[in-house]
Amino acid sequence: MAGIYIHIPFCEKKCIYCDFFSVTNKSLIDCFISSLLKEITLLADAIDKVDKKNVETIYFGGGTPSILSTKAFDKIFNALFKNFNINKQCEITIECNPGTDFTSKLAEFKSFGINRISIGVQSLNPKELKFLTRIHTRNEAIEAIQKTLSFFENVNVDIIFSLPNQTRETLLQTIDEILRYDIKHLSAYSLIYEEGTPLHNKVKNKEITPKSDEEDYDLYMLIVSNLKEKNFEHYEISNFAKNGFKSLHNLNYWRYGEYYGLGPSAHSFWDNKRSWNIRSLRKYIQAIEKNTLPVEGFENIDTEKRIIEKIMLGLRAEGISISKFQKEFGVDLASISSDLIQSWVRYGKAQVRDDQIKLTDEGYFICNKLVLDLTERVLNYLGIGATHQTW
Repeated sequence: MAGIYIHIPFCEKKCIYCDFFSVTNKSLIDCFISSLLKEITLLADAIDKVDKKNVETIYFGGGTPSILSTKAFDKIFNALFKNFNINKQCEITIECNPGTDFTSKLAEFKSFGINRISIGVQSLNPKELKFLTRIHTRNEAIEAIQKTLSFFENVNVDIIFSLPNQTRETLLQTIDEILRYDIKHLSAYSLIYEEGTPLHNKVKNKEITPKSDEEDYDLYMLIVSNLKEKNFEHYEISNFAKNGFKSLHNLNYWRYGEYYGLGPSAHSFWDNKRSWNIRSLRKYIQAIEKNTLPVEGFENIDTEKRIIEKIMLGLRAEGISISKFQKEFGVDLASISSDLIQSWVRYGKAQVRDDQIKLTDEGYFICNKLVLDLTERVLNYLGIGATHQTW
């Protein structure tokens, strides 16, 4: 089984913090759709094993995928079902933004088989929305949530925290207002100042000052404690779900499952190889016009890379199975890292239950450091610890 990710690179407006590939010029939408349909066929033809065409999750990301017309989605779904074996219980997610007309398409989304909606709310505070250069108001976000819930049960809301002028009070107000509705999943992302974005330039020019690590931690734990009180499970660094509503598509990533990326800048991982598509809409279209997959580069996943990724993906989500890790890599984590893991447990950063090493809420917050520490221990034990320090 595998997942499919489809990158729709069109936005009404580029937000100040966004580093994802997207464009606001929608004149190329028709050309993009034609190219995407062709890419679906080209990719399916490149996958030579029938069982690898079995798909259990589909995710439309962007950009703002819901910008596309329902006619365009009809064509995309026809191509997907024609070229892949889509599981009858397939989780199909689409990202939507308030301030666009996506709520008028909800009934048709449902008719296509879409069964999960992810709404990019980010905040319900007017000043914070203005700072993030969002195109929607607080009321439009609330209306979008209400209308979506009238059609779909499985709804996620994204929020961003640790904004420069955000307070505990404004963050709690956003969370409390969102949870007045029967939301099943919430994703909370700390604001990142990605190089090359207008937001990063504002920091460089000393127009704004980011939160300190201590302030970031305080807001993060505020979210964690608040959502746990509302019976959400904290199952990955940034993700919280009610029982039965974890994101299956994202779980596939964290479990090191295979996935196929379609659209400009999308990534794929299958047959122990990772590849990434061209990060340019025009070059993407030109490549497909030549009947070639629009792949910009790829890497074969060697043992060192696989170890690093297995540790990183395991610790950031469900944990690492000691027995499975030993079976795959010949390394007994409980033996070679007993002092390290015991210190994590002692300081409340991890739990070890039966066969599983799993981070706690506090461990999630410093996940990157814990990943590096454990990775260093394993690679040094295997005598291949030279290159991981650049990771």
